[in-house]
Amino acid sequence: MNGMVLSAMPMGEYDKRLTILTVERGKINAFAKGARKPNSSLLACSQPFSYGEFTAYAGRDSYTVTNAVISNYFPELREDLERLYLGMYFCEFADYFTREGNDEREVLGLLYQSLRALGSGKFPAALVRRVYELKLVSIEGEAPQVSHCVHCGKRDGGGLSYFSLEKDGILCDSCARGLTRNASGQRAEAEKISGGGMSGGSKPLSASKPLSAACLYAMQYVVGTPSTKLYRFSLKDEVLAELGEIVGRYIKKHVGREMKTLQVLETMGFS
Repeated sequence: MNGMVLSAMPMGEYDKRLTILTVERGKINAFAKGARKPNSSLLACSQPFSYGEFTAYAGRDSYTVTNAVISNYFPELREDLERLYLGMYFCEFADYFTREGNDEREVLGLLYQSLRALGSGKFPAALVRRVYELKLVSIEGEAPQVSHCVHCGKRDGGGLSYFSLEKDGILCDSCARGLTRNASGQRAEAEKISGGGMSGGSKPLSASKPLSAACLYAMQYVVGTPSTKLYRFSLKDEVLAELGEIVGRYIKKHVGREMKTLQVLETMGFS
């Protein structure tokens, strides 16, 4: 089986339990017996990021790895603490979405290309992170609508310059203004009913966030481009910050779990 180790956990005195994302079987759990011994032939293949060909046999509930030929283990990631933990976050995020028996080749390809981009040092770590997050939710069918206005269906000619987290996509100028006016009216009416206070259940649609043309184009490119061609652009700092805010809020809304590696990154001061 061809695949990548997403995580490795010590088991017993000498073994490891691996989670491997494979081309042939989707995500699998596998034991690497004796992998913690210094002279074990499985030592190199039982680390996160190890990518190559694994020989394993199936048991009742898991696999047992007997041999592996590793073609890339991304050693450059271990030279920088932020990129190391971001790489681990990428693996954890892939682990969250993937399942055994599913065709996960597209996710595996995205993960591989993203780790390459992250380790190359040619791109800001923040850019690789946001591209990876947006593309992964796109592969999983949960991407925001970025090709036309989610309210009226207008495309680029309609002046697509707002992003609505509530609507999960972009809005044209006229729809954004209309929804904002409607939200203001709802708020005024709710405050009148409540005597000036707003209850959590009566909160109206909030105003949409202005969206630059460069940020919109970047989102359209990521959603619509194959993983092998994703990392071929750069963004100005202000556009990258804008993309980061939008994608970050979108992921927080649609992903039902706080990733442990992301918590570590935030504790270390990386955003």
